[in-house]
Amino acid sequence: MHEKEIQYFLEAFQLAKKQFFVDAIHIFQKLVDDFPESDLADDALYDIGFCYYEMNQFQKSIEVLEEMIQKYPDGTITTLENSNEYGKTAAKAYYLIVQCNIGLGNIQKAESYLPILEKYTDTYVLIKSEKTYFAQLAKDAINAFMKLKDRV
Repeated sequence: MHEKEIQYFLEAFQLAKKQFFVDAIHIFQKLVDDFPESDLADDALYDIGFCYYEMNQFQKSIEVLEEMIQKYPDGTITTLENSNEYGKTAAKAYYLIVQCNIGLGNIQKAESYLPILEKYTDTYVLIKSEKTYFAQLAKDAINAFMKLKDRV
């Protein structure tokens, strides 16, 4: 791994943490463009999708996440300090696509991703020292949305 790609990733990650999403997207994209074979390229594309999600640009987020899945179907989640996510980046991307579809009000579309997420038995988040799979997180998000929708 080149020092420059790590520098790009960390700089963009810090910008995203500070909610400077447009600037973060620019630097994540530079990493992908300059180092398309990097182990960080899949994570950078995912993070671009996440930045769009945070800006409520759900359709754009979905487009970027689908591109990430197509280009890097076997990419693995890069773990930074205090990270609690493990496994394939694609599973994380599918989960965020579910969240985007919930944001768009496309519940049936969100539910259509559940069988895909079920296949990622090696990808999970550690929550209170217990493995929680992205498929379960997606189901929980859909159920929470449906409960809120029923109250309105």
